[in-house]
Parts: sequence; C-alpha cells; structure tokens
Amino acid sequence: MNDSDLERYSRQLLVPGFELEGQEALAAASVLIVGCGGLGALAAQYLAAAGIGELVLVDADRIELSNLPRQIAYTEDDIGRFKVEVLAERLGAMNSAMTVVHHSIAFDESSGLGLLSAVDAVVDGTDNHAARLLIDRFTVQSELPWFMGAAVQMAGQNIAFTGMREEGCYHCLAPEHVGDNNGGCAALGILGPVVATVALRQVLDVLAALTGVGTVPWGILRQYDFRANTTAALPLQRRAGCVVCDPDLKTPM
Repeated sequence: MNDSDLERYSRQLLVPGFELEGQEALAAASVLIVGCGGLGALAAQYLAAAGIGELVLVDADRIELSNLPRQIAYTEDDIGRFKVEVLAERLGAMNSAMTVVHHSIAFDESSGLGLLSAVDAVVDGTDNHAARLLIDRFTVQSELPWFMGAAVQMAGQNIAFTGMREEGCYHCLAPEHVGDNNGGCAALGILGPVVATVALRQVLDVLAALTGVGTVPWGILRQYDFRANTTAALPLQRRAGCVVCDPDLKTPM
C-alpha cells in the first residue's frame, strides 16, 4: 500500500478490526454484482469507494427515466444506455486503482456458472424471485457466499448465505413454487431511501465477510418496515429434503 492509499483510506484504517489487514484483504477481493439497479448500483459505489480490488457487473437492462429516483448512479443523459456501461464509467472515475468488468447480459442458466468462476462473493441486486433462485443454486455449486437484498414500497429485507449453506439456502426460505405473485417495484412502488438502506446493509455484510471487521449474521433474515419503523430478525432453518443445500441430495457440479 502506497502513501496515496494510506491517505485515501485513512479514516477506515482507523476502525478497530479493519485496519491495514482489512484494507489489503479488500484490495485482493473480487465481488460479482448481479443487477445494477437501485440495490446493485449503490452497493457497487460503496464497495468501489472502500477499495475493493475488482467488481464484476452483470445486467442486461438499459436506463429508463423511471429508474432515476432510486438509481442515483445514473442521470438524465444516461437514459437509453446499458446500466453496466454507465456504472463501470462512474466507478472507474471514483477509484482508478480498481478493476471493473461489465457484462450487458442476463445472469441465467447459460451464463451463471461462468460469471462466478473468479469471484469471492456475490451481491444480489436483482428484483425477482427466479433470478435469486439461480444465484442460490449456482453459488451453492461454486461454494460462494452471497448477499441477498429486496425492497418494495416502504419495506426491505436482507439475508447473507455462506458458501457451504450450513444455515440453509434461499430455496429453503422461498421454494421454487413460490413466485412473485404480488409484483415488484413497477407494480407496487418503492421509495428510493428504502432501497438505499437495504443496499448499505448488504455492503456492510460484504465488508465484514471479506475483512473480518464485523460479525455477519449468516442465515438471519432481517426485515425492515420503514413505515412503522420496526425491524425483525428471523433465523433461517434448512428445509429437510432441499435439493440445493441438503448434503445428501444437492446436485454435484
């Protein structure tokens, strides 16, 4: 770490448990962000600012006017461009020392495992159940931790999964037959700060996992009702017979 890095990260280097070792661990890490909307774009910005070594961005969508109230990495001039392209430019301007790789494709059956091949963790910035099921299944196969976040209207939730899924998996929490029957933000609405709060909780979990600066509440579903200003924490339980995380049933790579 050079003098410029010491000055740049001086405030977080002072945090007990983070310090120089944490900064070096962060600089050596690579994180995949699936979805570069409200959750993913903000998480990417904070990870870049903190000094992550590499970010891999995946999103097939283009920027729309209705994105701007909550996806604050983007401006009116960006409308019509791919989110990953614009976000990669923003991140490069924020921190020129990091590596940013971007793919304007969907995370799906054909691309998923390849995108996970050289990363240390995954941040979920998607907005649908089916995408999270894929992330869950492929990260189990790759033994990678992932950090889920969701937000709608004035409510949000987070949960962090270990690579080995001893605590259970997303399929245990929300099986495949449970769909997005109630719709997402486009149907139900969302306030931008709700998305931001959930994204920042994801970032704190990632920083804790990569550097040891804090304790990650693995397998604890944290739910936030920002209208009533209440929170709840519910421990996940592995579902008997789960084909994804049950060691006797899960599909080998």
